[in-house]
Amino acid sequence: MGPVTGSCAGKVVLVAGGTRGIGRACCLNLARAGATVVVSGRSEKNADEVVQAVSDLGGVASTAIHDISDVDATAAVVDDVHGKYGRIDALVANAGMNPYFIRAEKLTTEEWDDSLAVNLRGLFFAIQAAGKHMLAAGRGSIVTMSSVTAQRGTLRGLPYVAAKGGLDAMTRTLAVEWADRGVRVNGVAPGYIETDLTEGMRQNDSLRDMVLRKVPAARFGTPDEVAALATFLVSDAAAYMSGQVVTVDGGYVVS
Repeated sequence: MGPVTGSCAGKVVLVAGGTRGIGRACCLNLARAGATVVVSGRSEKNADEVVQAVSDLGGVASTAIHDISDVDATAAVVDDVHGKYGRIDALVANAGMNPYFIRAEKLTTEEWDDSLAVNLRGLFFAIQAAGKHMLAAGRGSIVTMSSVTAQRGTLRGLPYVAAKGGLDAMTRTLAVEWADRGVRVNGVAPGYIETDLTEGMRQNDSLRDMVLRKVPAARFGTPDEVAALATFLVSDAAAYMSGQVVTVDGGYVVS
C-alpha cells in the first residue's frame, strides 16, 4: 500500500493531468485514501489504464478526456464531472509540459505561448471552472503542482519556470480571495522526481551525478512521495492550511 496521508473518504477529486507520473500517483493515492477519482488527460488509453489501476485497488474512478490548453473544453469537462457526481470536492491541478530546452535569447513567441497555454493559462481556467462549483457549495480544496525551479531557476527552462512562478503567485492570490468562502488553495513544489521529465538525465551518468550532488538526500524523489503531500492537502487534515506552496525536494532548495 502507498503512503496515503489523511482520509479523503466521500470526496470527489478531479486530477488534471492524471494519466502519467505524479498525476497518476496522485490518482492512485487519493483512491487509497477513499476518494472517488476523475482522471483527466489527453490520452484516453492512458486514462483508462489509470482507472483500471484504481479499480484494482478497490477504488472508484472515471475519465475526463480533454486538452488543458482548450479552455472551453476544460470548462465543459468540469461541468460534466459536477453533473455526474453532483459535486467536486477537490482539484489537483497537475497538468503540465516542458518540451523546450532553449536559451532565453533564442526563445520564440510560439514556444513561449505554447508553454504558458498549458502550464499557466490552461491551469488557471481549469481552477476557475472547478472553483465556481466549490464556491457555490461553500467548500473545496485546490492543489496546484508547481516546481522548485520557480524558487531557484534553471538553465534553459524559462517558459516553464516563469509559468510555475506565476502558478505560485496564483495559488497565494486565490487562497486570499476564496478563503472566506470555504475554498482552500495550496501548492506542491516537487524537486527532481522519477518521472518522464527526468528520465533523460537519470539515464545519463554525468547529468544524474551532477543533479544528485545538489540534492542533500542524494536521490531522486518518487511520485508517491509527492502524491502523499497532495493527498494531505486535499484531506480535511489540512483544513487550516491555505496559500502555502510546500516543497518536497530532498533538501535541494536549501542546499
